[in-house]
Order: sequence, then C-alpha cells, then structure tokens
Amino acid sequence: MKTLNNTQSTFLMNIEQVTPSFFQEETEQLNVAFPWLLVLKWGEVCCQVLLILVVSLTIDIELPPIYIGLIIGGEILTTLLLHIPFKKGQSISKTLIFLLFLVDTLLLTGLLHLTGGAMNPFTFLYLVHIVIGAIILEPKYSWAITILTIGCYGLLFLPPPVTRDLSGTIVPESGPICHMPGEQSGALLLHLRGMWLAFGITSFFIVFFVSKIQQNLASHNKTLLSLREARLRNERLTSLTGLAAGAAHELSTPLNTITVVAEEMVHQLKAAKANDELIDDTRLIQNQIHDCKEILYQIAAGAGELRGEQLRSFPPSEAVDQILGELDSDERLRIHVNLSTDIKTLHMGFRNLCRTIKGLLKNSLEASPPDTYVNMNWLDQDDIMVIEISDNGSGIHPEIHSQVMEPFFTTKETGMGLGLFLAKTMAEQLGGSITIDSTVGVGTTVTLFMPLNRIT
Repeated sequence: MKTLNNTQSTFLMNIEQVTPSFFQEETEQLNVAFPWLLVLKWGEVCCQVLLILVVSLTIDIELPPIYIGLIIGGEILTTLLLHIPFKKGQSISKTLIFLLFLVDTLLLTGLLHLTGGAMNPFTFLYLVHIVIGAIILEPKYSWAITILTIGCYGLLFLPPPVTRDLSGTIVPESGPICHMPGEQSGALLLHLRGMWLAFGITSFFIVFFVSKIQQNLASHNKTLLSLREARLRNERLTSLTGLAAGAAHELSTPLNTITVVAEEMVHQLKAAKANDELIDDTRLIQNQIHDCKEILYQIAAGAGELRGEQLRSFPPSEAVDQILGELDSDERLRIHVNLSTDIKTLHMGFRNLCRTIKGLLKNSLEASPPDTYVNMNWLDQDDIMVIEISDNGSGIHPEIHSQVMEPFFTTKETGMGLGLFLAKTMAEQLGGSITIDSTVGVGTTVTLFMPLNRIT
C-alpha cells in the first residue's frame, strides 16, 4: 500500500494549495500600497515645510503662521495615527484610505488657500490624490474624491482669512499674495478660472479611464485566477486518478482471490447439502465483493477516466429505470420522477450517468426525513438538458456551502465525500455545470446542466 499512501499524500498537498479568492488579493493589494501612502504623506509634509521655509526666507511675503502651523500639525498627527494599524500588521480597509485622501485634500486646500489661493502654482498636487485614488480604490470612492477636489479648487478663489488684534483691528497676513486677481486683471481671472475648468475636465478623464482600465485588469485577474484554479483542479483530478489506480492495483488481486474462493465455497456447500444460511452468507460475500469492485470503478470514473467507458445511445427513460432499479424498494417509493424532456436519445457514458444521478439521489434521501419525498426532474431548456434533484431535508449550512463539492469533504459519519465532486467532474467534462441551492431547514436542490450538442 506504499504507492497508495504516496499518491494520497500528493493529493492532500494539492488540496492545501487552493488559491486565495479575488477579494483576498484586493486586500493584499491595499496592504502593499499602504506603506507607500505613508511615504507619500511624509513626503508631502516635508515638501510643504521646506517650501514654506524657502518662501519665508527668500521672498518678502508674510504668511499666517498660526493657520499654517495648525494645518501642518494636522497632517503630522494623521500620519502618526495611520502608523498604528501599520505597526500592528492589521489589514487596511478601503474606507480608511478613502478617509485619508479626504483629510489630505482638505488640509492641502487650507494650505493652498493661505499661500496664494488659485494663483499658487502647486494646485496640481490635487492630481496626486485623484490618480492614486483612481488606481487603488473603487470607482465610487475615486469619483467622490474627484468631486470634492474640484470643489476645493473652487474655494481657492475666495479671499484669505483675516485676523484681528486686541482692539479688533483687522491685521493683514498675506499682503503681496494675490487671491483676487480680478481686482487687478480680468484676463488673469479668466485664465485662472479656465485652469480650474481644465483641471476638472482632466480629473474626470483620469478617473474615468483609470477606473475602466482597473475594471478590465480586475476582470483579467479573475480570469487568470479561474484558470489557475482549473489547473489546480486538474492536478487534483490527476492525483485522484493515481489514487484510484493505486487502490485498484492493490485491491484487485485480493478481491479476485476472494471471488474465486467464495465461488468454490458455494459449490462445495451445495455439494455437501449444507445449511441454506451458510450458502446465503457466502452469496452475501460475493455481493459485497461486487460492490467493492463497483466502488473502485466509481472512483476511477469520477477521477477523470470517463473515456474508459464506451459511449452508447439510450433513451433517458432507460437511465431512469436503471437508476431506480439499483435502489432499495423503500428508497424507490420515496422518489417522484418527472420525465418531461423531449429528448429521444442520449449518447454518452450510460454507466457513469446512472452512477452520478444515483449518488445525488442517495445524498438527498439520506438528508431527508424518512417520511418525505425526493423529486427528480428531467427536462431540456435552450439546448441544455437539466436534471434537477430536490429534497426537503436539513439543508446545507452557509459556512460549508463552498466546500461541499470538494473531494473527500463530507458531514456524514459514513461515506467518502465524493458524490457531488464526481457529479461536478462529469458535468464539466461534458461542457456543463452543476449548481446547489440550499436553505437550512428547508431543503436542497442540486441541478445538473449538460449541453445537448455534447450528449446527443
């Protein structure tokens, strides 16, 4: 059994390599971007302090130190507060980054308003927040930042604040800096308002096209993720095929030996006119051996070896009769069949189809109370054959809903946890799919979709 154990270990290792969801990748993207946002904030603070010092020392302009000090202090405080989740290694939410951009935009507006207003050449710094927000945030957040920024740009055309001394006299604090260019030149005011309009148009173009590009990249990433998951699923199927082959190889010899010995025992017991109960027990051993061989076939077929079964043509009613014939009499009485399909002939693996539907029926019967029924509907819709199996059982809990089709996952005390996985494998290999609609305490509906051009 060494080969079998090695193959099973490889399979379990592949199970552990399940890729994270797309939403987890988005969270990781924010976590990667957040340190650079902190660097950006510290860079803005340093550049603003340096610029204010250069202007104060080289140009004869009196700046309002109280207001500017409060703004710079606010930027330093918010940056220090953002270091708390970063140091603790906590995940950063989009809402936090959105609020960060809003605060930065308001503080930058206050600083620009005190240092030249609309004539300040550093108004283009608004675009930094707009571009970064459009890249890492959802469109609704980036559009909100853009609209706020355009509004804040418009506030720069207002006159600067004034302060008063103890007697109430107004003290000018920004004499040479022109906030109202219209008082000196109407053309200059028109030029600045044109810059505001151009800024708004540029911002809308940036957010629109960057958002579209981000959506396309997100769609591309989802496609790559689904291809990666399909590749891993194929690897798991390959491992499961090896597991089935190993099991068949290891068990075929003893099963065949037991079959021969059991047959000889039946002949000897009959020849010796032994007790009928002994003969019946020997027949039971033969039946159990047959069941063991059937289980090995099911594993091999469900692991991707559908080509091992010869395709043949048959009507859907023949498959239904075969499925019901393999169930116990009590189980057959609990199944309501609705064969409303117009399909006359199917061309596919008969044994594999019957095995798959039988497994789904067994799951529904076991999940339902003994006095309830299970419905099996066969119909065709838009060139697709639909097989629907519904019960009134306990349902599937939402926490495990995404796991029920994983191989070897089961909530039952007995069973291999392969029924839904094998059904999914068969449907996908035929170009179809499977869905599970379940409500706790109400029941579960499993639906197989198979395109007619692949099965007829």
